[in-house]
Amino acid sequence: MPANVLTVTLNPTLDVSTSVARLIDHAKLRCTPELEQVGGGGINVAHVIHSLGGSCQAMLPVGGSRGQDILARLAASGLDCVTAAIEQQNRQCFTVYESETGHEYRFVLPGPSLSPAEQDACIAAICEHLPSDYLVLSGSLPPGVPDDFYASIIGAARRIAPELRVVVDTSGAPLKHALGAGVFMIKPSQEEFCALTDQTFSDPLDGVSVCQALIAQVQAQVIALTLGARGALLVTAQDAWRIEPLPVKVTSTVGAGDSFVGGFVWSLTQNPDWIRAAQIGTAAATAALQTQGELRFDSHAILKASQDVVILPC
Repeated sequence: MPANVLTVTLNPTLDVSTSVARLIDHAKLRCTPELEQVGGGGINVAHVIHSLGGSCQAMLPVGGSRGQDILARLAASGLDCVTAAIEQQNRQCFTVYESETGHEYRFVLPGPSLSPAEQDACIAAICEHLPSDYLVLSGSLPPGVPDDFYASIIGAARRIAPELRVVVDTSGAPLKHALGAGVFMIKPSQEEFCALTDQTFSDPLDGVSVCQALIAQVQAQVIALTLGARGALLVTAQDAWRIEPLPVKVTSTVGAGDSFVGGFVWSLTQNPDWIRAAQIGTAAATAALQTQGELRFDSHAILKASQDVVILPC
């Protein structure tokens, strides 16, 4: 039996995080002990779905000793992985949290280049393990991979499973191409959405009409527009809702958007209710804000917190 959800992470990373009192130029900075964990958009989504008890596989290219380390860590966490072998080493990224100010600095390295043959192998692995419900394409593309690669994945998957629901969480040209191939849902930040539509707005409610115009143009089902500390908008062709944020002390923003997607998609596999999905997605994102990217949650705590999420019609 196929999984309900397959997530795709084409540029996974072994993330290293630490904290210092302050970042000071040219000084030797004494850091707290490092925390190592696997990162990447789709992997983060898969961790959340797995934490909530969902049926999910995570697809990723694996290369070098770091790639084997990433795969071993994912297996130890209980994730069911689908892989494609690549020649170059998977990347490492790092995050530094400044404890005196609460500022967070995220250093993102480019990652390995994928050859055309390796790109084809990724598409073949995805098509061989298509899920029953949702295909989640999340994160950046590796260097050298064409901007329309997500669109190519969507096209190949839809030739096999025309009714497959595709969720895309990326930005820039890859997002534009993916929209052209047909998606069920996108989850941009406000910055990413404004870049996509070439429109700006200060009042989040002004974004509703822009979202609905885009939905009509590309025939998507839903847009979840995240607004950081101001919460989020949930928009369909006919309706729109404002999602109020839960009050919480933020210790890290790593994986918060991915956690929203994970909670939202998991909820839809249980019950096709937009409002309930947004509540659970928001609760998962809030939980992520209180960690250092460690996206393994207590499902009961997430479900309980979701009951406090206020969602109002626009």
